[in-house]
Amino acid sequence: MGTFGSFTTVRLGIYAAQKGLDVTGNNITNINTPGYTRQRLNQVSLIPSVNDRYASIYNPRIGQGAVIAGVDQIRDLGLDISYRKATSDVGSANTKLAGLNDLATILDEVGKGDLEQDDGVILSQLNDLRDLISNAITGGVGTYDPLIRSSAEALTTFFHSSAEKLAGLKTTYEDKFNQQVDYVNSLLSNIRDLNVSIRNSDIRGDPGLELRDERNRLLDELSQYVKVDVTYSMEPIGTGTEIEKLTIRLATGDKNTLVDGEYAAQFNQDTEILARNPAYDPTLSAGPGNEPYLDVNGDPTLNAADAQKAPNDNYLLTLGPLTDPLGQKQLVGDMGANIGDTDLYGSLQSIRELLTEEGDFSSAADAAMDPDAASKRGIPYYQKMLDSLAFEFATQMNALNQTGLDGAGNLFSISSNTNDDQQTVGGNTITINASNISVSQGWLNETISIQATADAHAASGDVSNLAKFLALFDEKQSFNPKDIVGDAQGDPYQGTFEDMLLKIQSTLAKDQMATDSVLNNYTITANDIYVDREGVMGVDLNDEATSLMTYQKAYTAACRLLTVMEEALDSLINGTV
Repeated sequence: MGTFGSFTTVRLGIYAAQKGLDVTGNNITNINTPGYTRQRLNQVSLIPSVNDRYASIYNPRIGQGAVIAGVDQIRDLGLDISYRKATSDVGSANTKLAGLNDLATILDEVGKGDLEQDDGVILSQLNDLRDLISNAITGGVGTYDPLIRSSAEALTTFFHSSAEKLAGLKTTYEDKFNQQVDYVNSLLSNIRDLNVSIRNSDIRGDPGLELRDERNRLLDELSQYVKVDVTYSMEPIGTGTEIEKLTIRLATGDKNTLVDGEYAAQFNQDTEILARNPAYDPTLSAGPGNEPYLDVNGDPTLNAADAQKAPNDNYLLTLGPLTDPLGQKQLVGDMGANIGDTDLYGSLQSIRELLTEEGDFSSAADAAMDPDAASKRGIPYYQKMLDSLAFEFATQMNALNQTGLDGAGNLFSISSNTNDDQQTVGGNTITINASNISVSQGWLNETISIQATADAHAASGDVSNLAKFLALFDEKQSFNPKDIVGDAQGDPYQGTFEDMLLKIQSTLAKDQMATDSVLNNYTITANDIYVDREGVMGVDLNDEATSLMTYQKAYTAACRLLTVMEEALDSLINGTV
C-alpha cells in the first residue's frame, strides 16, 4: 500500500469513529424510549483481497483500515422467551385476583384486608330473623308475625341485591372480555403490518431496527393476554436471497398460528360454535373428500349451514383464517379453527374463567371440556352458591309451615305475586334462587302466617312449631349442587345456613390468598428476568460514556494520523531540493 493508500485507511478510520459516535449518541438519547434496544456498531478490518504475483517478501501486505459492516441490536432471544412466559403468568394471575377482589366487594365484605371479618348483610339479617322467632316463642306469634315477615322481606332484598351485583359484575367482565379480544386482535394486526415493513426494509438492505423494537414491544404486550411461542426463520425471496420471517403460535392447546410473516389471524366470539372436521386440509380447496365441517351425524359436510352447531354460552373463541393486510388468505382453504376451553392462557383466559367456571356446580359437559373444571371458581360459582343457600333456606322454611292449619302455606315463593316455590316455563323448571326469592303473596296479604304449632288440638300458646323454625337455624342442612344444576359434579355440603355463608366467604378468601401468593411469586420472577434482560438490551450510561471516550479518542487519533501524513508529504515534496 502506497502513501496515498494510507489516506484511505485514515479516512475509513475517521468514518468508523464518526459512526460509532452516532450510534452511541442514538443509544443515549433513547435511554427512556419504551422498548428501545441498545444498538451496536459492527466494525471489521479491511484486508487486501489478493497478493501481487511478483510481490516481494520484503513488502508485506497489511490491512487497509476499518470497514463498517452494519449496525445491529443486542438482544438475548432466550431471555425474551423467558420474560414473555413470565408476563403471561403475571397477566393470568393479576386478572384473576382483580376479579376475586371485585367479588369480595359484593359478597358480605369478604377480604377487606383489615383483619376484621364482618358478618355481612345476609348473615346479619339471618341472625335478626332468628332473634325475632326466638322472641316470638316467648312473646306470642300474633305480636311478632308482622316483624318476622318484615325481617324476611329484608332478607330477600339482600339476596336480590347480592344477586344483582353479581350479575352486574358478570356484565362488566363480559365487556372487559370483548375489549381484550379486540385489543389482542389489534396487536396481531399491528405485528403483521410491522412484519411487512421489516420485510421491505430487509429487501432494501435497511435493518429496520426501530421497527423491530416496536415489534418486540408489541410481542411483550401480547404475551400478557395470551401465551405465545415466537420463532424466527429465514424465508427465500429469490436470487439466493433470504430474509427474516417471524411466526407466532399459541403456546398451549393445538398451538394454532396467530401470525405467519405477512399474515395474521383474528379472534372471534361467535354466537354458535361449528363442529370442525379434524381431517380437513386447509392447504387444499374445500370440496368432496376435503370437507371442513361435521354435520349433526358427525359426517363431513361442505356447508357451514349444515354443520353441527352448539350455542356459545361458554365464551369460547374461534380463530379466523390467516390473512394479509388486504384480506387475502394465506391458504385458500383456510376456514379458521375453534379454540378449546383450555387452549388459552394469560389475561384473556382468566377473564373467560371468571365468566364461566362453576366449581362444584360444573356439569358433565364442563368436565368433558376441562377435567379440572370442578376446582375452578368464577362468578357463576358464587352466584350458584347464593342460589343454593336461598333455595335450601326457603325450602326448609316452607316445609315447616305446611301444617294443614289455617294460615299454613309457603312463606317464600319465586315471586311476591304468587305462592308457588317453582314454576315451569318453556319446559324448564324455575325454582327459588337468590335473584327471585320473595315473601309469598299469601304471607304479604296475611292469608298465610308463620305457624306456631302443627297440632290442631294443641293447647293455647303452643309454640312447638316455632321451636322447630328456631332449631332450623342450628341444624345442618344438605346444600346439594344438583338442586341448582341437575348434573352437577360436586358433592353436597353439610352445614347450617350460617356455615354456608361462611363457606362462601372463606372459599373466596382462600382463592384470594392463593392467587395473591401466586401473583407475588410470578411478579418477582418476571422482575428478575426483566432486570437480566435489561442488562443485555438496555442502555447503560456508564457503558455509553466509555464508548464515547473510545470513539472520540479513535477519531482524534485518526485525525492526528492524517496530520502526520500531511506533514510527511510536505517534507517529502517541499523539503527536497
